[in-house]
Amino acid sequence: MKTRSFLLSTLAAFMLAGCSSEEAGENNIPGDDLNGKAYLSLSLKSHSATTRAATATKPGSEGESHAGNVTVLLFDKDDVCLDVVDFNNAEVGNSGGEGNPPAAASDVKLVPEKTEKVFVVINPYSAGWDLSKDAVKGKPWNTINAAIDATIANVTGNKNFMMASAGTTDAGALTDVKSNVVKVTPENEATAKDQAKANPAIINVDRLSAKVEVAVKSPDFTKPEGSSFTFGGWELSVTNKSVKLYSDLITYANATEGAVYRRDKNYLLGEQPTGGESAMDAAFDYLKNIDSQDGVIPDVAQTDGASRYCLENTMDAEAQQLGFTTKVVVKAQYTPSGLTENSSYFSWKGNYYTLEGLQKAYKETTGGGLKTDLPIFLKKAGIVEEGVSDIDKAIEELTTSNFNEKTGIIGRFCAVRYYHSSVCYYDVLIRHDQAITTKMALGRYGVVRNNWYHLELQSVSGPGTPWIPDPSDPDPTNPTPPDTDDDEADAYLSVQITINPWTFWTQGVDLH
Repeated sequence: MKTRSFLLSTLAAFMLAGCSSEEAGENNIPGDDLNGKAYLSLSLKSHSATTRAATATKPGSEGESHAGNVTVLLFDKDDVCLDVVDFNNAEVGNSGGEGNPPAAASDVKLVPEKTEKVFVVINPYSAGWDLSKDAVKGKPWNTINAAIDATIANVTGNKNFMMASAGTTDAGALTDVKSNVVKVTPENEATAKDQAKANPAIINVDRLSAKVEVAVKSPDFTKPEGSSFTFGGWELSVTNKSVKLYSDLITYANATEGAVYRRDKNYLLGEQPTGGESAMDAAFDYLKNIDSQDGVIPDVAQTDGASRYCLENTMDAEAQQLGFTTKVVVKAQYTPSGLTENSSYFSWKGNYYTLEGLQKAYKETTGGGLKTDLPIFLKKAGIVEEGVSDIDKAIEELTTSNFNEKTGIIGRFCAVRYYHSSVCYYDVLIRHDQAITTKMALGRYGVVRNNWYHLELQSVSGPGTPWIPDPSDPDPTNPTPPDTDDDEADAYLSVQITINPWTFWTQGVDLH
């Protein structure tokens, strides 16, 4: 995997981590007392964006790539945390996603001699994870890497994007640095520093967030002859509320070269929420339907070409179900051929009607069909009272003022549908690897950290639904199941950190 390389560094001198007040600096360390202190050299250097064999990459912006606070966790051979090196408020060079600016490395830092592995966190969300020495020293990696509840805002602040070690399929989260650690004694301290600085460990780092953007293919957007389509906005739905520092890499068949997939907290089918709306609310953020005129219709207002971030949401093959898959909801005005553009209309069994046309068709129906279906819709939508004595007369007296933008949502799931001002909604599941064409194959759906999904709307075949696609509110007529020795020696270590570029995917979308 080719990457944009970053060499994270400080340009200033730092106090010894864990140093007592009388041990003021590296030159004052007694030769036989090197316990509990660590040095680490970090500097930033970026390279230009690259293209993988089949997967494009894009550099992050300055706001997406800036490395402010950098925390390096040090582990022994058994994955037990030995110490933590923090570079809070460090001055670091930054490319802003472009060019190749110079950046000088600071002196190397002391680390425990038993250090064999490291994990790097950039711009950590401290309210979610306590990565202080007191909190993590002596704890195994699996305990430290606990999933937490978080919002996307917690990990995507401008110039404050949280990033963490990308890991590898073979080694997992922690990077092996045994060959980079140079053991030191008071007699060889200067030589050890030079050796360590000349042989930095390279760490690849990913952003914890995924990125989604939606655009309308123009001017080649296609639609049925005589119909009209006006894009009205989009929004993400079914986005995860939990995230881990590191999610295990998952291999899958026929993957695009360079593509990765990961395992999040609710990856397996049995880990998905059960128990209805309350369970869904605990696991995901999603757009919801309304049930009364007092309800507020969710905003679906992201503009053409805009982008949004979300926490990764991945699924085992059999867990790729509509209710748990991150999606885009598109809002539009779609008017079928033969009707006035952006007017209000009804649909029933593939036919489209104005109010007057619907009333006429109802009157001409002698029994069953529309005679049955229209009253059901009107009563559910609150247009006609349940106990009305003369339903035929009530329908005959209806005017356009009886209907508004909430009618079609409240009266959802009926055979008759109402589209106010031609407004409708489309459900678009986000595909991960475009090379996975087999239905329900692993890697086909989901959003993965450090991946950027560009969805291009290219055609429409008809109106969507007049109600919001709500995973907690499925159509009942067509349901979709949604340890460390105190007396150990130290060694020097230099670390070079590479921030991976966004892996970029394009998905063509046909609305229907």
